[in-house]
Amino acid sequence: MSKQIEPVYRLLGAKVEMMRNTLGWTQDDLAKRIGLSRASIANLELGRQRLMMHHVEKIANAFNTTTKHLMKGIWT
Repeated sequence: MSKQIEPVYRLLGAKVEMMRNTLGWTQDDLAKRIGLSRASIANLELGRQRLMMHHVEKIANAFNTTTKHLMKGIWT
């Protein structure tokens, strides 16, 4: 039996994917910028990978934004 994906991780993953695509980056590009593997980025975008807060901050920094902006609409 597979684990159920929690909505917060699906929402965060979708937002990361949208922002990454807007910048024209590949999953590998983002992975290299934040120190994760491409597979981790793929799992993150699908909502299958939980993230520690320091990774959320690294993603926000890579996108040249704040964690507050990245999480807007996910956790209000």
